[in-house]
Amino acid sequence: MNAENNPAENMTHGPYELPFQPDEYVDRLLSDVDRFAAAVTTGKLDAPVAGCPGWDLAQLTRHLSSVHRWARHCVVHAERPADDVIAEPEPDADAEFLATWLLEGGRALADALRAADPTAATWHPFPVPAVTGVWARRQAHETSIHRWDAQAAVGAPDPIDPAFASDAIDEFFTIALPRTIARDQVTPPVGSVHVHCTDVNGEWLAWFDDDGYHLVAEHRKGDAALRGPAAQLLLALYQRDGDRSELSPIGDEAVLNAWFKLPGL
Repeated sequence: MNAENNPAENMTHGPYELPFQPDEYVDRLLSDVDRFAAAVTTGKLDAPVAGCPGWDLAQLTRHLSSVHRWARHCVVHAERPADDVIAEPEPDADAEFLATWLLEGGRALADALRAADPTAATWHPFPVPAVTGVWARRQAHETSIHRWDAQAAVGAPDPIDPAFASDAIDEFFTIALPRTIARDQVTPPVGSVHVHCTDVNGEWLAWFDDDGYHLVAEHRKGDAALRGPAAQLLLALYQRDGDRSELSPIGDEAVLNAWFKLPGL
């Protein structure tokens, strides 16, 4: 990733508001790591992961384990890790080893986040101020989605808390989406989209124009809209095949489809 394709590369230390307390994000991260590890030891490593096409449960476990170690390096050293700094399990590692590897990496990340000042400078690849609190929020939500992936691969996934899901939607629009657009040079959708949680607070209107990407967290009419429970909206944004029975699409169907087919995790 180079700086010209990643607006966060040159960002400096500054304020960043966390909707939850840092320890709440860490607590949720640990809970999801434990549940992910349980799925690894009770399921089959070759179980396909629908939310990550082409991956099985073993690959998903390796991915998240590496991400946790990568993020910990950023928190502890305030720098981007070198390509060879993150250790990888052996190719023939079994379920017990992979589950333990996941738990060790997640807990080490949690310890680093608890020890760090959330306003301290760090490195990260996102278009927001480069402070450590960003990692607590980002890793809690990434772990939550991939915990859901892992459980869905081997059985019925636990639900995502509505308030936490609403925060994850906000993070999707403020961090994940603009980073993906810049990193992957994705063509932005035409038209505006309004996303509205019906069970907890949370509304957003997003659009692109000649001046770039725009986002307002308020009730405002868009060219298309999707209303529904926060967890269902979140899974739809991340293109997961969860329950969508209570989602209500409104407006231009082509605009809505374009927004909800953008790459996520």
